[in-house]
Amino acid sequence: MFRNIFSHIQGIEFFPILTLIFFFTFFVAVAYMAIRLDKRFAAYMGNLPLEHDDNDMNKNNGE
Repeated sequence: MFRNIFSHIQGIEFFPILTLIFFFTFFVAVAYMAIRLDKRFAAYMGNLPLEHDDNDMNKNNGE
């Protein structure tokens, strides 16, 4: 069904190519940013959910 619909659209053969280029560019950009990321900042952000803060406990208990 979709093959019949898509076969009548002119210029549709460029969409898979554009999608692949977009995905590849995005993947390379994210990989580049991950490699450039400061290791101390990554360790800090990784440990952030594990830190315990007494002030947060008081806010959650309504005190």
